[in-house]
Parts: sequence; C-alpha cells; structure tokens
Amino acid sequence: MLDYGFEERKLKVEISNRKFPDRYELKDFLGINVRVMVIEDLFAHKLCALLDRDQLANRDLFDCWFLMNRQTPLNKEIIELRMQMSLTEYISTCIARIEKMKDTGMLQGLGELMDPALKNFVKSKLKSEAISLLKFYRQYPITG
Repeated sequence: MLDYGFEERKLKVEISNRKFPDRYELKDFLGINVRVMVIEDLFAHKLCALLDRDQLANRDLFDCWFLMNRQTPLNKEIIELRMQMSLTEYISTCIARIEKMKDTGMLQGLGELMDPALKNFVKSKLKSEAISLLKFYRQYPITG
C-alpha cells in the first residue's frame, strides 16, 4: 500500500504468484511503465472473487457491476479453469448467491469513496442491477 500523504488516496499494488493464463500489457503510470493485467482477465478474476471469499464482499459486487455496465469483455477460460464449472453455471451460482444477500449494509467498505448519488444507487439498486447484468452476461456472454 502506497501512502501519498494526508487526504490523498492510497494506491494498492497486488502481486500474485498464482498460475492462470493471465495476460498483461504495459501502461504508463506517472512516467513509469507498469505491467498490468488486461481488462478481460481482471474482470474474470473479479467475477471469481464473488464466490471465492468466505463472504461476498460489496466491493467485488460493485466492481463487477461497474465492469458489466460498461459491457467489458471477460476471459471465459480463466473463470472455467479457476471455478471448475462452465461460465453459464458459474454466473447462475453468482446470481443465486447475490439474491440471498441482505439489502442492508451495502455501503460497507464502499461509502467513503462515493458521492451521495452513487451511495443512493448502491443502497437502492446495486444488487438488482448487478443481477440483471449477470443474467445478460449469462445469456449473451461478452468474451475477449
């Protein structure tokens, strides 16, 4: 975790040694070339994180909604390899798990980063919107 000082956002850098067919590209960050995961692979891992944790994290649900809302392609191969099931089956499992989530506490771990309008969306519509988009991706997968 990099701390740039008082009232500045922190930058989180994660390094993984897991063996998946991940792809990377070079991106410029403040004049430094940084090797970052391509968006399709990042989205696949974020979607896997929905069910990988002991408890579904609101940040994972928000990130998945954010990516699906922008019609981001995902790497089907990573999901099927990592979760040991078809993409369609995995998305159905995600939908079932999200439907069981309580509507209270949706801002936990997210609220401090959002403006009032986005907070209202998360509290009132994030869950239902994420489910709708997952159903779309199940029916019409956008893969890359």
